[in-house]
Amino acid sequence: MKRFLVILGITALVWLGVSMSEHNEYPMKVRVEMVGFDTVRYAVASADTVLPLKVTMSGFNAILNSYHQPELQVTVPEECDAVAVSDLRKQLLHVILGAKEVTSPVDSLHVVLAPRGQRAYQPRIDDVEFTFTEQHGLYGEPTVTPSEVILYGPDEVLAQIPVLKVAATSIRNISESGTYRLSLEPVWRQYADVHPSCTEVEVHLPVEAYVEKEYRVPVTVLGADTSVSLRLYPEVATVRVWVAQRDLHRELDFVVAVNYDDILTHEGCLTPHLMEFPSYVRPRSVEPAEIQAVVIQ
Repeated sequence: MKRFLVILGITALVWLGVSMSEHNEYPMKVRVEMVGFDTVRYAVASADTVLPLKVTMSGFNAILNSYHQPELQVTVPEECDAVAVSDLRKQLLHVILGAKEVTSPVDSLHVVLAPRGQRAYQPRIDDVEFTFTEQHGLYGEPTVTPSEVILYGPDEVLAQIPVLKVAATSIRNISESGTYRLSLEPVWRQYADVHPSCTEVEVHLPVEAYVEKEYRVPVTVLGADTSVSLRLYPEVATVRVWVAQRDLHRELDFVVAVNYDDILTHEGCLTPHLMEFPSYVRPRSVEPAEIQAVVIQ
């Protein structure tokens, strides 16, 4: 009896092995992830996530695949919302263990993309500190590239973000022109489903070496009464400025002035102001700090 049971068991195992080795058609579902589109500019409104299949494979492989459900990434062609299942045959044979052939009752996979709202920002560098070595300074204005950064997301959320800044940082001991790659303050992380067109910008600083120079400038009276004569003491002010070495050969025009109305209200004691100067110089001081004015009737 025992011998009979052993023979029966061996026969059953052999039969099971042979039958499980045979290739048959098995139903299967493959998880699908739609990829390849611009996730910054578009949100997925709806998409197929499961692909039903009939797969020709051995019973052993059918059991293995049932424990580890295959996943398939489907690249969505540009300006297209569907992918033919027949175009995915090679991918499916690769991701399904032991598959010999695949068919599906579904002819294509679909995805519906919804454009996100967008808002353009000019990145601000208010929180970036630049310090220069002695006798060096900024020559002109810094330039930021790109000049605009786009935030994508729900319009009602974007309305809550007034500005976009470069993250606070300090760049020290600058002695020559240079371009710096700086991160943006990631304010978008504080909101749901908001994405930036970029996370960094390049800031270019034009830098020149400067020398200090003095210029003697006649003091002008603004709004003077032509019916009276005026005497100023002194009549000439000393203007100290930094001038870029490359501009030392240029003619520099300055206007130092006092206001006639102040003569009457301040009893002739006036503060001279530098009213006009070239954009490429950096004013340091105007002396004297006070000028006396005498009105001669």
